[in-house]
Amino acid sequence: MFKFKKLTKVAIIIALAIIVCIGVGVTCFTAFYLSSTNSKSNSINVMASSPSKDEAVNILLAGVDIGSNNSGDTIKRDTTKKANSIVLLHYEPTNKNLKIISIPRDTMIKIDSKRQKINMSNSVDGPKYLVNNVQTLMNTKINYYVQLDYSAFRNIIDSLGGIDVNIDKKMNYDDNVQNLHIDFNKGVTHLNGEKAEQYFRWVKNNASKDLDGDDLERIRNQHTVIDAVIKKFSRFSTVFKYPSIISAVSKNVETNMSPNQIMKYARTFSNLKSQNISITTAKGLNATVEDEKYYLIDTAGNSSNLSKDKTVNKADEINKANLKIDIQNGTDKNGLAKNYKTALNKKGFTNITTGNVAKKPVNLTKVTFYGVDENKLIQIKNSMGDFIKTDNYELIPQKSSTRQVVIVLGNDLVK
Repeated sequence: MFKFKKLTKVAIIIALAIIVCIGVGVTCFTAFYLSSTNSKSNSINVMASSPSKDEAVNILLAGVDIGSNNSGDTIKRDTTKKANSIVLLHYEPTNKNLKIISIPRDTMIKIDSKRQKINMSNSVDGPKYLVNNVQTLMNTKINYYVQLDYSAFRNIIDSLGGIDVNIDKKMNYDDNVQNLHIDFNKGVTHLNGEKAEQYFRWVKNNASKDLDGDDLERIRNQHTVIDAVIKKFSRFSTVFKYPSIISAVSKNVETNMSPNQIMKYARTFSNLKSQNISITTAKGLNATVEDEKYYLIDTAGNSSNLSKDKTVNKADEINKANLKIDIQNGTDKNGLAKNYKTALNKKGFTNITTGNVAKKPVNLTKVTFYGVDENKLIQIKNSMGDFIKTDNYELIPQKSSTRQVVIVLGNDLVK
């Protein structure tokens, strides 16, 4: 019995020693490799801003790639690094909540007073312009910036041993210009780094009539990957893979964070409980402007979700009584337009006309704005409420003397 107790005690001491050695080894390994990350970050023209004690921290993560333009038989490489995946990590230390918020790459910004998409921000003034745009759109302060390319993404997934995702539809897409070929069947699939990148980048299938695809659906796939990675990191066995993960990160990541800051938040996030982590998309709406799709950010809505000490200026509110609205019934259901008029009247919109579309039926409900300021589309949509269920919005920059908002009611509202 004495020998057994003695052996047990020795075994416990040895086990603790091994754990300590692993911890020390990983820490030293991390510090050594991550120190090289900062040496490659001279192009990150954004100053880090450490939060004060108990203050929320915001880390902007940008996944970049190099675009290409296909002109005739000649493929011209565009060396600008486009931020095609933009994710804001918002961590609140007081309640240990981590909000992972995707910002669509089609988000509308202005460059030289012209409409552009936020993924082009790096072409203006590097990461600084992207950070400034996100700070303005989300009405919050960015503390740190991390930039990685698809090589880093693939290497990190491979270092984890791959991930398992449940693919909800068949995916097939080919882009010879980018040498991107995607072919997945529906069901639970194990993805290595290369396959995970394909799933991450999928937007549409070859047979799709939509030339641009649905960026929000692409983001939903990205959320699936992020969730799978978080679950993989939560496993104890992953600690033995830290050296290869850290090595992959150090080779392909640029950031204004110090090695100590990277280690601090990596440890913090990996120890969070699943119920303290949420994955969402920034509030806003899709809108077509002059045949181009954009995502309009709901600054006020996102600000209330992130900032405790900053408020959005709402001095320039919309005048509901003066807004000219025309509601047209595109269905065979009599009185539908009048019913929606009554509902809007109760919300303060009183300048409303109703009628029927010339050609019925209309399948999808659509809301068209004429000459309305881009920044007010969200306000108008939110003021109307959610009873008009549609993602089909369009802005016509030219003003109309007879109407400012046209709502065509489709069969999708009566099914």
